[in-house]
Amino acid sequence: MTGPAPRPRVVTGVAEVALNVRDLPRMRRFYEQVLGFALLYQGCHADGPEADPDGEPTIAFLTIAEADTPLGHRGHPQILALIDYRRHAFARERFRGHEPSTSTFNHLAFEIPADQYEAERTRLTEHGLDPDARSLPGMAARSLFFDDPEGNQIELICPDPGMLSTSQN
Repeated sequence: MTGPAPRPRVVTGVAEVALNVRDLPRMRRFYEQVLGFALLYQGCHADGPEADPDGEPTIAFLTIAEADTPLGHRGHPQILALIDYRRHAFARERFRGHEPSTSTFNHLAFEIPADQYEAERTRLTEHGLDPDARSLPGMAARSLFFDDPEGNQIELICPDPGMLSTSQN
């Protein structure tokens, strides 16, 4: 393949992942209660022609993790934004609706400590989820896959200590 030389990596992390949702309160509770994300901010457009008439939140920002990046040092953690695409003024203009046949979205993966894998598996089951446990030899990792209330696939991934010791030989 010809063309310009590959660009050196300048991305330092993920600042935000945004999901369009149908039921903002339910999705917010799920990510707070199941994954432990903390509410950073929620709101709606209160002024102007795009104001939300009922004043209920149309967007919520949840903290995934603190970030050791220039933005993170200024108080901007890694964020999961949940946007009620039917009510949020700007999302209504941009979002055409869920198109599974053309979407390239597959899943969201969040890293967990290896020593918490079994505890998380148990906790997910207690939340009524049925986590699919998988071993990923090519990555020397193991994962738990499950769906959020709107069908987005979530992965909790961690190093697999057994595979790490074998792959280092």
